[in-house]
Amino acid sequence: LEKNGVDVTILSESNYVVSAGTYGSNSQTTTLTVKAAANTVDSTYTCAVSSEEWLVSDRLTNVLLNVFAVVFDDRSVATGVDQSLTCTISGLSQNTPVTWIDPENNEISNTDTNNYVIDQGTYVFGSKASTLTIKQSKLENLSSSSIFKCQLKSAFYPTYSPDVVKEMTLTLIGLSVQPINKEVLTATDATISCVISGITRQLDAVIWRKDGTDVTALSGNNYVVSAGTFGSNSQTTTSLPL
Repeated sequence: LEKNGVDVTILSESNYVVSAGTYGSNSQTTTLTVKAAANTVDSTYTCAVSSEEWLVSDRLTNVLLNVFAVVFDDRSVATGVDQSLTCTISGLSQNTPVTWIDPENNEISNTDTNNYVIDQGTYVFGSKASTLTIKQSKLENLSSSSIFKCQLKSAFYPTYSPDVVKEMTLTLIGLSVQPINKEVLTATDATISCVISGITRQLDAVIWRKDGTDVTALSGNNYVVSAGTFGSNSQTTTSLPL
């Protein structure tokens, strides 16, 4: 067996495993196992067959091994709104549908619109992004750590290509606001804070109030408000009474 005219065992013995196969019922199947490290781009291999019975030597037949990539990363999401998972595929020889699998290992149906919405995505130049939207009401009933899967199989060579399954862990996070209370010396500057956890992006707005009134309206010189910076699913906002 050859790649680009070179015996694969010469290229790297550890990356290729050749089996001549066993004769039976007037046929013989020889196999080449390509290890992951060598299976990164579309490749053409050549099966070179010799048979004294047929007086042939090095009869060459090309065998194509195409590859594609799937990206389906773990995510942390809030449960207050619908959330979408995206399975991104590139390098496909032909458009192929994506099957979505729920945490109970059941196929998610297109008709289960009370819980999910499936968008297969548009196939463009070998790539597509299929999305699964999980309804907010369904999110509330999932465990705090749930595994979803996207599954597909080559539509170009469906008979012999394996099913490809990628899984991700969906971590559900709840919203919490922790006050950072203090006791300080009278008539001195002091900074108080609230730590908001269970968010996956910067807060849309932060307002500090005293007795129901925005502190910036009380006296612009006496208070400094910082909305804080989002990081690691939390954000700390501070108010400095001067």
